Amino acid sequence: MFGMILVKLLIGFAGLWLITFVIGRKQLGQVTPLDFFTSILLGELVGSTIYDDKVKLAHLLFALAVWALLSFSIEKLSIRFTQMRRLAEGRTVLLIDRGEVNLKLLRACKLDFNQLMSMLRENGIFRLDEAVFALYEPNGKISVVPKSEGAPAIPVIEAGNILKEAFRGKALSEDGIRELAKSRGYADIRDIAYAEYVEQENKLVIVGKKRSKKRDRSAG
Repeated sequence: MFGMILVKLLIGFAGLWLITFVIGRKQLGQVTPLDFFTSILLGELVGSTIYDDKVKLAHLLFALAVWALLSFSIEKLSIRFTQMRRLAEGRTVLLIDRGEVNLKLLRACKLDFNQLMSMLRENGIFRLDEAVFALYEPNGKISVVPKSEGAPAIPVIEAGNILKEAFRGKALSEDGIRELAKSRGYADIRDIAYAEYVEQENKLVIVGKKRSKKRDRSAG
């Protein structure tokens, strides 16, 4: 009995460590809703099998293998497809845009003004009118741009795809993004790996680019 519990504990420990290693390690402050759900389910999966004599080692190994495959597949799909990543990790929400609080999004995030002000104070903002932009991140934290700083750069192109609403609450013109990319020498959006839009300057900052077999442009 004790020997079987020990074996299950060792297998469970090794399995959880392997799954964590395969799907990628994150700092505690970067845990997404999917990571939180995974950690709870894996803990319940291993914990409920340790003292149950009816659950054999093969059952535990099969369950860990299936969950590892699912987690790995979701992580890979999230990297490849932006829509999948939004479902798996959530999306940044623009709670304050140019000093105005979006009440609809504030309620959608299950927040009130007391909670908002508490998070702003954690970022050194003690008055609501001092925050020009406030972004509610998928990990539950808030990022603030005070008056003394410029507007945040908005991710608009990733892996050759246009993110028309990278921040929830901030819709951008797809045609406008294409025109800015064209002015930088990129007629095909698919040639751009990553780009950000600076609204105050109406400027597209191309941070990364894809390599083309026919040509190698400069992102200059």
